[in-house]
Amino acid sequence: MEQLTGLGKAIVAADPDKIRLDMTVKNILAYKPLLARIFKEVVSECRDMNYDEIEACIEGDVLVSKVYIDSGLTNAGERIDGLNTEAYLNEEGLDRYDIRTYLRLPGKDGSEFIKLIINLEAQNEDKPGYDLPLRALFYCCRMISAQQGVEFTTDSNDHVKYGNIKKVYSIWLCTESAQTRANSIEIYDINRNFLFGSNSDDPRYDILNAIIIYISEKHDSENAKNEMIRMLTDLFDERINGADKVQKLKSEYGLNMTREVEMEVTNLCTYATAIENKGIEKGIQTGIQKGIQQGIDKGFKKGMESGLKALVQSLKSYVSDFDELYTAVIKNEDYEKVSREDVMKYYCETETPVNS
Repeated sequence: MEQLTGLGKAIVAADPDKIRLDMTVKNILAYKPLLARIFKEVVSECRDMNYDEIEACIEGDVLVSKVYIDSGLTNAGERIDGLNTEAYLNEEGLDRYDIRTYLRLPGKDGSEFIKLIINLEAQNEDKPGYDLPLRALFYCCRMISAQQGVEFTTDSNDHVKYGNIKKVYSIWLCTESAQTRANSIEIYDINRNFLFGSNSDDPRYDILNAIIIYISEKHDSENAKNEMIRMLTDLFDERINGADKVQKLKSEYGLNMTREVEMEVTNLCTYATAIENKGIEKGIQTGIQKGIQQGIDKGFKKGMESGLKALVQSLKSYVSDFDELYTAVIKNEDYEKVSREDVMKYYCETETPVNS
């Protein structure tokens, strides 16, 4: 029998609404005008460009959940300007980037274009049990190592070799961040420092950037001073319905959305509500079951207490010594663990008349 991988098990176990919600979020974030706004804020090469210019530099299709993180050895032979979409399928190589794309930016003073490879990940937990920057940096390293045979070679006749490595960005969007981290953007990159001495060389080493954007779990956009964070806060605010969210993205943030993207935004609200309702329904069901069990337990306990009381008062008619009475009570398997204090409580009570 074929064994399911971890991914297979996750898919089988997952709520269909959660899967649809996950894909809906990715499809919305892959919308180029929205990507342009994120890139302008966090990609240093885009800071001085307008949204239309950035969008025009997003080349080819934006790949959603199609590129594997573990690219293995399948890069060899790919086109130098291509994005590898194959995978080395071992047991741990089934994770995919949420979104992968690249920017082809014009070089300075008419020089050759600059290519940036960018990965965008959506994450609702900002503390998933490990330090998120480590995962973001790992993704950067994967995107660099996967370039061998695609963007650069180590062939002896290639005089540039590692010089063709393209800069990578791994951008992580945490949509439900604790207030201590909310409304902030972190960047992890490579810096050059001298341990001793100095020189005027200017080598290229700025090849990776891991960026984490923290969106408040309270989704209070009024406290978000950064426009991009405010836009994303409104986008993921479950209190705003689909139609209002679409209108807000258009009027306040200038996003001219297609009908397809408007439907995705509406679905984002629909699936989120479905999951929330299921959570409420499950909570109610759990509460009912717990209440029923508590009722059974309470009834059982009350029945046992009544039985013990009747047994003790019945034995009192024949046994006057408490120690002898207690020994007789615990010989009954239903009351073998009853305490002396419980028996004494009923032993000292006056017997209640039957017709009272």
